[in-house]
Amino acid sequence: MAVGGLKLKREVAQLPAVAPIGEFTVAQVWVDASVYHLDSPFSYLIPGNLAEQVRLGSMVSVPFHGRDVLAMVIELSANVSTTGLKSINKVIGLPLLAPEILALTLEACKRYAAHPFDILRSALPDRVASVDKEFEVVPSHSETSTSQGKRFYLQMPPAKNRNTLLAQKVMSLSSDGSVLVVLPDFRQVSELSRELDALNLNHVLLDSKLNKSDFYRNFLFALTGKTTIVIGTRSSIFTPLLNLRNIVIYDEGSEHFYERRAPGWNVRDIALMRSHHQGLNLTFAGYSPSAEISRLIDEDWIDYKKVRSKTSVLVAQQVSGELLPSRALAPLKKALSVGPVLFIVPLKGYAQAIRCAQCRTISRCECGGAHEKITLAAPISCSHCLTKVSQWRCAWCHSERPYMQSRGTERHHQELGKLFPGTSIHISTADHFIEDTVDSGIVIATPGMAPRTSHGYSSVVVLEGNRFLNQPDLRATERTREMFFAHAALARENAPIILVQDDGHSIATSLTTWNPLPAITRELEERQQLGLPPYVRAAMLTMENAEIIRFKSALLAAQEDGRIPASTKILGPIPSSDKSSLILTVDVAHGDELVSTLHEFMRRRSAAKKSLPSLRIDPYSLSR
Repeated sequence: MAVGGLKLKREVAQLPAVAPIGEFTVAQVWVDASVYHLDSPFSYLIPGNLAEQVRLGSMVSVPFHGRDVLAMVIELSANVSTTGLKSINKVIGLPLLAPEILALTLEACKRYAAHPFDILRSALPDRVASVDKEFEVVPSHSETSTSQGKRFYLQMPPAKNRNTLLAQKVMSLSSDGSVLVVLPDFRQVSELSRELDALNLNHVLLDSKLNKSDFYRNFLFALTGKTTIVIGTRSSIFTPLLNLRNIVIYDEGSEHFYERRAPGWNVRDIALMRSHHQGLNLTFAGYSPSAEISRLIDEDWIDYKKVRSKTSVLVAQQVSGELLPSRALAPLKKALSVGPVLFIVPLKGYAQAIRCAQCRTISRCECGGAHEKITLAAPISCSHCLTKVSQWRCAWCHSERPYMQSRGTERHHQELGKLFPGTSIHISTADHFIEDTVDSGIVIATPGMAPRTSHGYSSVVVLEGNRFLNQPDLRATERTREMFFAHAALARENAPIILVQDDGHSIATSLTTWNPLPAITRELEERQQLGLPPYVRAAMLTMENAEIIRFKSALLAAQEDGRIPASTKILGPIPSSDKSSLILTVDVAHGDELVSTLHEFMRRRSAAKKSLPSLRIDPYSLSR
């Protein structure tokens, strides 16, 4: 019997460590060991052969617990004992962590009870070795300032192109130094980029649509001072720009500005921390501020720049579930004769819910998902598992007649086509966004998906306004207000804004006077009385149902012992599938104390190898 040849395992032998030389001999590093409680710095020897390469902010490889792991150099030391220290193995690429971003990372870790690498994964781009070769020297930033920057909330006016206004603002700010602009999504980044190009302003983009090489290259352009204007999405708030003087945040209350991964930091708070630490000017731009910014405006910590303007608002209430009340038809026909009309609808598809026409039972799939109908011609299918239903029948009364509920874009297309025959109709959603400019006909769009026009819409209509206004979410009112204002601003001057909803809501008055502050002030008073954000800090902890009761008992015991503030409220557990959540709230004055205690509590559980709850500090919503 023939025996195959043996193959020897090939390994790369480690080079012996070279004795330290030069000014610094020891580096303090954060290690990426994927262990929560290992968030303190560790000391490593800087071998002589790497003395010229190891710099503050360098990514290195170090031996840790029997394996090589990534680490970030955060401090360099000299004249300290090197006895028993292991040596850094190698330096990986250029030093990317500028000193001001290192300080910001430390502050963010304290605010969000996070491991440093949880922040660094957002702050630093993925390295591309071939791009590193295009850059030789990375200057060391030193931009910490003791001066206090100015803080503004710049309200956007109606009937003006917001991207043109933002571009003009960036141009005026750029004369003072570098400018960082952060926007909610890549479409808005692209639109602002076009406006900056029209003004001949050189800039770079940092958004998720860029490939890895281009993103990394643009990051290095900013780091090395080869650009003075950066516009990007969420993670660009950490961009280390040379001579940075101004940060501009558009629509700061957007959910897109909340990091999905733990620890769930948000752009608004990071911008406020960075502005304070570096003495930067900070401008929030939008139509209606979030509750957090509104509180700071109310306390005169942020200067509110209000626009003096008025719009024409018509509230049309549905009587029998009709798509458009009769009083809205005449102004719409007039508007269609002079330009495009925008309809904002809450849902895409044809029907997002199916009921039995006989007994009104909601139709659901065997998996528990809701049944829906994507188009008129499409069969009923499950929104969760996508299973198609060829012969629908009510599970309760066995009727074979379904009732289509919750109109989507396709059904609005069908009904508006009957109301306005011969009119071209366009649908714009996240799946099928209209890139071209639309200058006639009807546009049906979901929120944020309205296409461009040359001169603005001749009317803007919000269909099913009650569905927007009645969402069961603490953020619903501020989110809806910003959305209504932002879409009303797309109308040309004196064009009618039609709201298909119940009478009596304050949103109509706010739009008419183009002033959201009176309504916001009332909401802030209610939140303060009820002990809700932004007057309290909040923490949401989620873990397995089997452990949540014991975990709550431990928190209550900690409160009795004075290890967490006495004013802390522990709400829950709130069940969700196989997990449950606890919500902790505490007044703002004691927020840092609670977060610090939770951080130490989590570190001890991690060291004891106990299961860790998912922890979110000041999440976007307390009801999700």
